Amino acid sequence: MDRVPGRAPEVIGHSAIAAPYAHVTAPLRRLVDRYGLEVCLAACAGRDVPGWVLDALDTLGPDMASGAQRGGAVDRACTDLVEAAVLAPHLGAEMDAIALSDDSVQLREPAVVARCDGEPLPSGEHVRVRLTEADLDTRTVRFTYDG
Repeated sequence: MDRVPGRAPEVIGHSAIAAPYAHVTAPLRRLVDRYGLEVCLAACAGRDVPGWVLDALDTLGPDMASGAQRGGAVDRACTDLVEAAVLAPHLGAEMDAIALSDDSVQLREPAVVARCDGEPLPSGEHVRVRLTEADLDTRTVRFTYDG
């Protein structure tokens, strides 16, 4: 591991396999794996790790966190849009739900989690809520609970 000057981890062994170990998956699956693969290739080939890999290591953690956050936001926006589209035809309908907190519910069917206005909800209890908003433009779903 001396081919990555000053950056070698103290522990390179994996206790379950009792041997040196590096975990790397498909390079397009996670950005960090692209760099991990290059380190492994260099080590196996007996050459130095490429400079572009070494230069990226200091910011790779924050870059990965930022990418994961963006990916999560896109996933959530897609889910929100589908929930609004599925529920839009049922505006005004009453539905069975479970109170997750004093202001959020999860429908029994379809499995949608959303904010709920009105009286504070009894957390963990089955409740009946009314769909008051299912807006595709804002990807918003809201219910009202009247107690």
